[in-house]
Amino acid sequence: MWELLQQQQIYEAKGDARKAVSTIDNLETKVGIAEDRIERLSLACQAMWELLRDHTGVTEEQLYDKVLEIDVRDGALDGKIETEVINCPHCARKTSTHRMRCIYCGKGIRSNHPFKA
Repeated sequence: MWELLQQQQIYEAKGDARKAVSTIDNLETKVGIAEDRIERLSLACQAMWELLRDHTGVTEEQLYDKVLEIDVRDGALDGKIETEVINCPHCARKTSTHRMRCIYCGKGIRSNHPFKA
């Protein structure tokens, strides 16, 4: 009887291990996709910056100052644009810009940050 119990536990452990490997593979794929997206976005940002600099005369110092200004708008110098709690423009209830739709009325909401998904 003891041996059957051990065999069942071993079988379950092997199944759990297979699930863990599958989860890791899935997460590695997602990380790879995210890294590729970040690289493409970095390239696009660099291209936009160079076009802006070359065609308008905006300086790198002005760019850095603007980045700093935007960063501290939420009260923290942390390199992030934080989610905002706003009143839904449709139902006036408090909702988060983290979501694309109000959790109460289901209508679309927009962040004040067009590049923050």
